[in-house]
Amino acid sequence: MDRNDMLDFVLRHYRENALNTEKALRSVRKRARVPLFDWRMAAGVAAAMVLVAGLAFWGRTSSVTTLAAYSQAREIQLPDGSIVSLAPGSEISFNQKRLSGDGKRKVRLEGKAFFEVEHVETRPFEVNSGHGFVRVLGTRFQVDGHKNEVYVLSGRVFFARGAGEEGVILTDGMSATLADGAAIPVINETSTGNQIAWKRGTFVYDGQPLSLAIAELEEHYGRSIEIDARGTDISDARIAGSFDIDAPEEVLDAISEAFGIKLRFRQNP
Repeated sequence: MDRNDMLDFVLRHYRENALNTEKALRSVRKRARVPLFDWRMAAGVAAAMVLVAGLAFWGRTSSVTTLAAYSQAREIQLPDGSIVSLAPGSEISFNQKRLSGDGKRKVRLEGKAFFEVEHVETRPFEVNSGHGFVRVLGTRFQVDGHKNEVYVLSGRVFFARGAGEEGVILTDGMSATLADGAAIPVINETSTGNQIAWKRGTFVYDGQPLSLAIAELEEHYGRSIEIDARGTDISDARIAGSFDIDAPEEVLDAISEAFGIKLRFRQNP
């Protein structure tokens, strides 16, 4: 069994606790890249940029399509039936003929996207973000090229720095981050699933530390949050509930009321 067959076997037959996910897995280096086909646009999304050029990314001269999401998220259906949700400021490139053909399905991502990959037993789906490499058969997952992070909502994902390099297997609810200069991604011990809040439209918590929730809110909104605990010890406080991401002030008010504290966004100087 060669390296390619070995990784395909692991992706098909992985079971929780059956393998040490920190062990190195190997896949064969492939130089070709993939395609994509857009059949609908989310409401309010800016026009896509379509480029046809000979790119070294594909290994040889071929027709490449690049689709972008600008100020709003964009949803795309690929020729193989997979769905890609592009976060604002992100773009994806692919070779349409190769994606709809018989070989591996490959795309290149810049930015962040959530994938719902149509399962095809004999055709692995690969994502190259420039800083990381993901390989799956059929699953729902997010690749965040900005943070070099992969989050898996369901299914199994192989995540590594590049094709043919050591990596980890991620399953339902797991995430991992590949630090700059690191050889292998590190599995995150705490994953709330709110990495996909931008797509879902809500933050969802089920007993996670309040401090973690506040950190996620700060990251999502790009604003610091001031905490007035009013003498209340919240060091071990945990939060449960769902909050609309489009109502940031209401989110802070709801949390403040629940814990008897005061949260507010710090004013920019």
